Amino acid sequence: MPMSQDHRPRSQTRQLMIDIVARSERPLTRTEIVNRLNRKKTPHLIDMMDALVDEGVFRRSIHTFNNGVTGYVYSVAREYARE
Repeated sequence: MPMSQDHRPRSQTRQLMIDIVARSERPLTRTEIVNRLNRKKTPHLIDMMDALVDEGVFRRSIHTFNNGVTGYVYSVAREYARE
């Protein structure tokens, strides 16, 4: 039985974020990451992504999308990438 988001430990959410971004063929937006976690974009989850950037696990880039909006995209640092 899957755990609801209310009962998922912070460490498990953090590892899921890393796995999601590591498995992606391209950098992902914040919204794409949280959607794949089946969560809503909250300040808590954004803080977790920022902490992963600060720790050197994620790389954050600024991207301008086709609609002209600029936002962050995330990829994993080379040492965390899956071969």
